[in-house]
Amino acid sequence: MNRSAFIKMPAIAFMVLASCLWEAAPSRADVGEILWQVQRGTGFEASPAILGDGTIYIGSEDGSLYAFDRDGEEQWRFTTGDAVEASPAVGADGTVYVGSTDGWLYAVDPEGERKWRYLTGGAIASSPAIGPDGTVYVGSDNGSVYALEDADNEALLLWRFRTAGAVRSSPTLDRSGVLYVGSDDGHLYALTTDGDQKWRYPTDDGIRATPSLGDDGTVYVGSDDGTLYAFTDAGDAAELKWRFDTDGQVRSSAAVGEGGMLYVGSDDGLLYAIRDDGSDRTLEWDFETRGAIQSTPVIGDNGLIYFISVDGNLYALDEDGEAAWSVLLSESAGSPVIAQDGALYIGTRAFISAGNFRNGPLYAVETDADGIRHSAPWPMFRHDVRHTGRNTENEAPQADAGGDQSADGGQRVTLDGTGSTDPDYGIARYRWRQTSGDTVTITGEDEAVMSFVAPNIDTSDPLAFQLTVTDNGGLTSTDTASVSIQKDDSFCFIGAAMEGILPHID
Repeated sequence: MNRSAFIKMPAIAFMVLASCLWEAAPSRADVGEILWQVQRGTGFEASPAILGDGTIYIGSEDGSLYAFDRDGEEQWRFTTGDAVEASPAVGADGTVYVGSTDGWLYAVDPEGERKWRYLTGGAIASSPAIGPDGTVYVGSDNGSVYALEDADNEALLLWRFRTAGAVRSSPTLDRSGVLYVGSDDGHLYALTTDGDQKWRYPTDDGIRATPSLGDDGTVYVGSDDGTLYAFTDAGDAAELKWRFDTDGQVRSSAAVGEGGMLYVGSDDGLLYAIRDDGSDRTLEWDFETRGAIQSTPVIGDNGLIYFISVDGNLYALDEDGEAAWSVLLSESAGSPVIAQDGALYIGTRAFISAGNFRNGPLYAVETDADGIRHSAPWPMFRHDVRHTGRNTENEAPQADAGGDQSADGGQRVTLDGTGSTDPDYGIARYRWRQTSGDTVTITGEDEAVMSFVAPNIDTSDPLAFQLTVTDNGGLTSTDTASVSIQKDDSFCFIGAAMEGILPHID
């Protein structure tokens, strides 16, 4: 095709040719920019759980558990009998566990279908913890903690432990198999995985905050008495390391960073940065907002600390407590989570705007972080993006590139990595790259499913591709797939249509 002929090419043919040869690379939005928002029911009290393929799970006050994709498009909804205030937790097989104020704990498969449900007899505002063996632990307003086995689409009760108050704190499981959970009776309980009490420690009011864990096993938990407590587990008793008093209830759970740094909010409107030096604590700084802070901060991989206040602002602070940026969203006590692509997800409550009652949206906000700080002992609410509520040793993922294929030249080929699995904290990142063969342009290089247009070549050498998956602890796994190409003279529409469109081109 000579230059003059190319200039004379009809516009539609040129556009088709261009689309076959080039695709624009996506770019990130500005830091603090709202990427999208969706409204459902009367607001979102819960913290979202996310998967590496971009799926976002969150419950709503309208009584539904929702699954959204990374663009905010609803994939499915699962309806319960009342509000879903508890945060969901996701098992290694993709099962989503979530409680409802109707008193049932639900197990929902990745397609949004119910596997089973278990009736506790009290509203559930506690987020489940998932043990490494798949055991599910959850609290109920009837004052009990339950341990359930997920077996063949049925819930089997392993044990039930009773306290003297509603259990709205979410259980936390440590590496040695000890379960820590607070109760409205004002005690922090340490339980064995057989359901026996090791010890309990009294505070001066109810405990609704979720315990967090340090690298050395220290247990941090806030109380409605306005204090953050640090305990060590001495076997049959709790040893108080120190306490830090605030001027409001502490329902925020502590995010635990490197070097003994803790970040925790209080109803007094302050976010506190406290250093645990092993035997005492030091206040490094505090940051004032105009509302209570019940949100658990999340530590980004860039070192920034993100949290939301009841004043409606999402804040990003540096390690010195200086505001890097903030954006006004809506009133919230929810805890944010950050995906590997930098999107921060946060649910908000219903609110009044210009005299009108409005549902609180689920927001996606750009952060420029590449996920959470995996090197931190407890970087966010429930430890990880799946909300497992445990800090057991991270196990490596298993990549699955989907197997070898054959295709005709000009055909769009899809390679599916959704069969990749992770036994604990979930896959955080997918990355495809071509390792041999005629070079093609990959669409979805950083997604679970990628595609490309097969080149119109006559060769016996297949195209080879490698999938690398990275889990939320930084471990990786790779798998390869090859695509054998058969030449097709009708490649890319132009080959088939060009003769009719440009019959006189040399």
